[in-house]
This record gives sequence, structure tokens and C-alpha cells, in this order.
Amino acid sequence: MKNVLFSCIFSVASLMGTGCTSTSISDSLALIEEEDRRENHQAVNKQVLMSIQALRSTQKATKDTYTFIYSLDNKELSYSDKNTIAQLLTRKNQAIINIAPAKGANKLEQLNLSMERAKALRQYIIRFNQKITINFSPELSVDTINLVIGA
Repeated sequence: MKNVLFSCIFSVASLMGTGCTSTSISDSLALIEEEDRRENHQAVNKQVLMSIQALRSTQKATKDTYTFIYSLDNKELSYSDKNTIAQLLTRKNQAIINIAPAKGANKLEQLNLSMERAKALRQYIIRFNQKITINFSPELSVDTINLVIGA
């Protein structure tokens, strides 16, 4: 009887120990698998990030420059030049327009005509929703504007 009782206690103890041990091992394996998933997930994100950065470095920002010429003593560009500017501005979100000094008898006339040209140009391009900057550039050839797209 002692043997049977001892066997029952031993069996119950071993089953309880096995249950706790198996639960502990199962929990440990689950933690290890979860940790592996996190590491793999981070590695994938790093790989994707590195791929995106590599693509960005291969893509160069395009910057196109166009020059337009004003008629003598005219504050408006020609109709065809305006159409060309409109087509260029609808393709890109950002542009810089550099206005050269105008021809004139003196500095005041040159500045006045340049200001009139800038005002007329601003009125024309105001309908475009892009960011357009107009600068006065004395280093340009007289009676010209320089349009830089994608700057």
C-alpha cells in the first residue's frame, strides 16, 4: 500500500512538474519567437529604408532654365512666350523668375521699366498655384528674364 501511495504521489508530482515545466518551456519559446519576429521586422524596415535612400540618391533634382526676351521698351512678354511660360509652370510646383534690367536712358527709367515688367509678370502668373519667386538680377542680359523650373 505504501508503494502504491508512493507511486501515486510520485506520478502526481511528476505530472504537475511536467505541466509547469512544459508551460515554462512553451512561454520561453513564445518569447524567443516574438523576439525573432521583432528583429526580422526591424531588419525588413531597415532594408526598405536603405532601398528608399538609395533610390533618392540616384534621382537628381531636375532644374531646367529658360530665357525669354522682351521687346524694346515693352513691359509685356510676347503672347507665345506667355504660353510657353504657362505650360512650363503647370508641369512643376516651384519656379524662380529672374528679371534683368531694362534698357533705358538712365537708371531710373531702367528700374521703372523693370518694376513694370515684374508687376505685369506677377499679374500673369498669379493664376498658377505654385510657389513662384521673382528676383531682380542685374547680372542677366538686358531685357531678358530667366525662368528656372524645379529649383
